[in-house]
Amino acid sequence: MMTKRIPGLIGLCLLASLLIAQPAGQTKINPKDSQSYAWIAPGKFTMGCSPDDHQCAPDESPVHSVEITRGFWMGQTPVTVAAWRRYRVATGKPALPAIDEFGRKLNEAASQEQPAVEVTWEDAKDYCSWASMRLPSEAEWEYAARAGTTQASYAWLPNVAWYADNSGKKPIDGADLFRFDSASYEKRLFGNGNGPKDVKLKPPNAWGLYDMLGNVWEWVADYYRDDYYSSSPAQNPAGPPTGTQRVLRGGAWNSVQNNVRVSYRLTNPPGDRVDDFGFRCAGDLP
Repeated sequence: MMTKRIPGLIGLCLLASLLIAQPAGQTKINPKDSQSYAWIAPGKFTMGCSPDDHQCAPDESPVHSVEITRGFWMGQTPVTVAAWRRYRVATGKPALPAIDEFGRKLNEAASQEQPAVEVTWEDAKDYCSWASMRLPSEAEWEYAARAGTTQASYAWLPNVAWYADNSGKKPIDGADLFRFDSASYEKRLFGNGNGPKDVKLKPPNAWGLYDMLGNVWEWVADYYRDDYYSSSPAQNPAGPPTGTQRVLRGGAWNSVQNNVRVSYRLTNPPGDRVDDFGFRCAGDLP
């Protein structure tokens, strides 16, 4: 007996599969914030200290397998000053600080293509909500940053990241400077002209994401707990249910090289405003 086909059901299944299986490397402009987003397909990866990495902190272990079961769109860059200005004009939010404690120009006093900085975790969350997006989870962030690689950096670090050694007028050894003169570290960086850089000046990772390492630290959605990796779920971990600190990832323009790694975890109170704290959004796009 021949099985009768149901064209309507087949069509619906095909449509659903197309919606889930977006082409790798696809990008879209979010009409709300005019930022470009890249499609991150679902998949599995190994989260935590990289095999070639001998600088890991205890909270980067145990290394564990994680599956991201649902694809998502992620900002190709950190949210820029231009995008933040669009948001604040639309919502009536105040402008972000224009200078830091040393007099370094930031935000709307600097380039429109630099990342927005001095944003709190709540600022970042509210912006992403306005843009019909959300902050990525810590696992989503690391999965997207690795882009299929297993190393501590998705490429040779000076080629893809702005950090203390290369974000100023002259090259320096940030680690040595911090080791021997930590009290004057930030002042010395200011004197060398170190600061945030326009986005997209360095090559992207394999999934089309720029500045995932260096330039600015990026807030993620998760609360922080130093032993969370010991009990986190194997699928779509969302971080501890409660906490007092939030997580930032990626390193920044003033970071020593050891901190500019895909598995490194920075933790700060969510209300902090710092001249190297930024963010990018993730979520669904029509």
